[in-house]
Amino acid sequence: MRALIALCLYCLAFYAQATPIPAKELFRSPAMSQVGFSPDNRYISALIVDEGKSYLSLIGVEDKIYQHVGAFDADEQLNEYVWIDNNTLYISYSHRGQARQVLALLSEKAGKIDAKMVSLPSDGYLVDPLIADPTHVLYAKNRYGNRPSNRLYKLTLDELINKKFNSAKFEEKKLKDVAVFAFDSIREELFAVTADIENMRGEVLYRSLNESRWKLLFEIDDSEVSFSPIGFIRDNTLAVLSNKNTDKVALYEFDIPSQTLGSVLYEHPKYDLVGAELDESGKAVKSVRYVENGHHVSHFFDNDINQIKSLFSSAFQGKETVISAHSNDAKQMLLFSYASDDPGSYYLFDVQSKKADLLTELYPDLIQHQLQPTEVFSVTNTAGVEVEAYLTLPDKQSGNGVLLVMPHGGPIGVRDFNYFNSEVQYFVSRGFAILRVNFRGSEGYGKQFLDSGKGEFGKAIEEDITAAVTQVRKQHKFNQMCAIGASYGGYSSLMLAIKHPDDYQCAVGGYGIYDLPLLFNANNFKVLEEYRESVSKVVGELSDELIKYSPVYLAEAIKSPVLLVAGKMDRIADFEHSMRMEYVLNKLGKEVETLYYEQTGHGQSSWYWQRHESAYVADYLKRTLVLGEYHQMQGVNDELVKQLGGDTVLIADGFHFDNRVENDRLLALKYYRESANMGEGRAAYNLGNLLVEQGLELKDNITIGAGVMAGVDDKENAQALINEGIEWGDKAVEFGYAGAGYWLGIVYELGELVEQDWGQSLKYFTAAAELEYDARARLRMAKAYCLAPAPIRDVQRCSELLSLSDLEKLPTDEQRNAVTSKSYKTLRWVLGDIFAKGDYNLDERTLLKNVVQQEYQASDVKVDLDDVEFGEVTYNNYRNRYQVTDDAKSFVGKDKLSLGAVFNVEFEHEGENVALIGKWIKQGASGKQQVFDSSFVYGDADAKSWDIRYTFDEDELFKGTLTLEISDLNNRLLASKTVELR
Repeated sequence: MRALIALCLYCLAFYAQATPIPAKELFRSPAMSQVGFSPDNRYISALIVDEGKSYLSLIGVEDKIYQHVGAFDADEQLNEYVWIDNNTLYISYSHRGQARQVLALLSEKAGKIDAKMVSLPSDGYLVDPLIADPTHVLYAKNRYGNRPSNRLYKLTLDELINKKFNSAKFEEKKLKDVAVFAFDSIREELFAVTADIENMRGEVLYRSLNESRWKLLFEIDDSEVSFSPIGFIRDNTLAVLSNKNTDKVALYEFDIPSQTLGSVLYEHPKYDLVGAELDESGKAVKSVRYVENGHHVSHFFDNDINQIKSLFSSAFQGKETVISAHSNDAKQMLLFSYASDDPGSYYLFDVQSKKADLLTELYPDLIQHQLQPTEVFSVTNTAGVEVEAYLTLPDKQSGNGVLLVMPHGGPIGVRDFNYFNSEVQYFVSRGFAILRVNFRGSEGYGKQFLDSGKGEFGKAIEEDITAAVTQVRKQHKFNQMCAIGASYGGYSSLMLAIKHPDDYQCAVGGYGIYDLPLLFNANNFKVLEEYRESVSKVVGELSDELIKYSPVYLAEAIKSPVLLVAGKMDRIADFEHSMRMEYVLNKLGKEVETLYYEQTGHGQSSWYWQRHESAYVADYLKRTLVLGEYHQMQGVNDELVKQLGGDTVLIADGFHFDNRVENDRLLALKYYRESANMGEGRAAYNLGNLLVEQGLELKDNITIGAGVMAGVDDKENAQALINEGIEWGDKAVEFGYAGAGYWLGIVYELGELVEQDWGQSLKYFTAAAELEYDARARLRMAKAYCLAPAPIRDVQRCSELLSLSDLEKLPTDEQRNAVTSKSYKTLRWVLGDIFAKGDYNLDERTLLKNVVQQEYQASDVKVDLDDVEFGEVTYNNYRNRYQVTDDAKSFVGKDKLSLGAVFNVEFEHEGENVALIGKWIKQGASGKQQVFDSSFVYGDADAKSWDIRYTFDEDELFKGTLTLEISDLNNRLLASKTVELR
């Protein structure tokens, strides 16, 4: 079925036209990641994301059936998992940034897998499952929390499950300052990394499991020379990646006794090596990896593997394909195939039959969208050195004539790749062309190229970018150009606008550094000598010269509008940089706009806020460059228009809710209206709410300032706002937003904003239920059927809708209205209103009592009340109950005044519940009585105390009398008390 769906979506994509892609489809977790095989090769294990939730899942190799064995909530992230044996998984994850570990104990019955989770100490981690010794595992545990002090245990699985560390064998406890242990299962060698924090040095040590003496493998220092061990190729020789003796990172032999590099095993003439792998024997190099044309490339030394790679190239033409995992029996592989215009797919490859079966696309929803490929080209910089760049062009029919120049961050030791890039595809799908440049200082092109970018802020780096821009503009015509980047890219974007003010029509600086001298003294940490030295190596020595390359001091040259994006908790590019830049631009009368995020550091840490930022920047570009509406681009159908409205509603939400962006009602209204006009239901609902809120505030101002704002126009305007808000609520229902139906059902039931109309109320509650609002919509429908006059009144239907237990018994796929804790809270309130405000014959009351019996096991028995006290009530923490603290006959109305009754209930039937109804009757100055509120309470004969309470908000206070009547389900009055409010 998955293959059929994929084929259908592929066909859709084949005929698809390039159209804007909604942010939620690009900025999200992949459907599958962290793949592997179970030890018995029966299952593929992977992190699966399904409908926004993450699971560690097992997929049958034969039947491809998915079974979840562990779930992660929104605050949790899987770090790694390790198969210990066929029935045990070690899982390491983080919960709100805190490390946690568990064991998943798997059991299988009739093909169904059950997982029992056993927590492990948070200060420990699995070192190795010891495949050669299936009865034991290696587990490390930190002795002191404030410094590296790991001890290594060799435990049985039972000892680990039961945390019997006291009785377990110490594999290593004498070695001090161990930051991490590791194990080489091929050579059965143990490794330890020690850290001397005070002296800023470390060592990597090794020994056999059968020995006790540690030997030095190599020292760790702060040298800028690359040194990464790959593995042993002989007893005293390591294979390492280093650039100590060469410009490029190459694969060397490393002699352990002399601690020196030996002969070069492999060196690429153009690129740094970024990885290498030894063969299964651990004696020969199997492959090396480097980045070529923006892609990781594996060069294998085994001809058989090269033949398989050639097969993959033929089968997945135009794609890069990597082997993600091998089964233990070498019969199956997991392949990952991808390209710059394809986020990638996982395949299960059978080695013998040479057949690949699709498991899943990383982003299945993107198949219906046309993605754009990236072109790789080179340009020669002013030093005569080739610089690599990536150009992604929009579809010819959707191009808007704008080139976005997007410098990467860093700038030293960072680079751009030619992979699928969500941000690039987001803007390209909206008609922009994107240029990215691996300027001097970028990683992967050798030591000399890397070092040539140091101290070149605003100089050589921007020259490289401009050289690429010049070449692109010779080959393609663009009407406008904008520089946009984050971190160093934010700095670079403003410098490009400063150095070439006539070429750039806007600049977007995100999380940037704009005052280079400020880098050296922004806070106490940044005046330390070690920090200043590290900054000097990248930026240059602290001197007045840095001012010449700081946007804050060069802002006069900027002609184009600027958007500054920043996180107020940024500790890398301090928020002060953006504040200074904004201040100077405003002082000079430049056009500047800001988007500042609370609780945000050096960039976004969640998909939600990444979507928000991208949507806002896209909107800024549209407004600033005077471009057409994205949702009006050619090929955009009505459904996509509504989805694109989801991007706009994100912007509105930022200005409306208590979140990371400063609230601005006018901007919230603007963006909600834009989104609502695109058919986005939640936007229409929120717009309606805001308009009603405005109307009510205007009404209040008219009342408060009767002499100033009491004009007829103001009253009419207030009501017009309310009416417009309700109209937008109705449109939201039409657009399919269930919450709007629930809201309007309440509006027409209460009759405060409009005239009470039970028919309209029932209509909207019904619409909410049909749109799969939770069970509260059904309960409010029930209330309407019980309390509305004929012909709506239908107590039989009312009683049916009140049954939450019947709804919960339905199969999950038939429960269109979820039963939640809020549903049960609403049920009690609805029952209170139904019994307090309705008038029923014997049969009707029997129906309602049956509901109470079914939902609360409350019997229809005769009860009496005893020790009834009435007055102001407060909670007694010592006695764990409410008590009457003032039993006066009259009370001065005040905010949060809590009135009520405390009493005991007596009835004969033990082990059963009884339910009571509290009816609050209000009589104001007009003398008219009305049921003000109701309560539904229940309990058994052993309940120590009963209470019925009501707490006033300031706008609910009145002068008059308030009566509480307590009755049973047969409407027999059990107690009554009246007090005066003055």
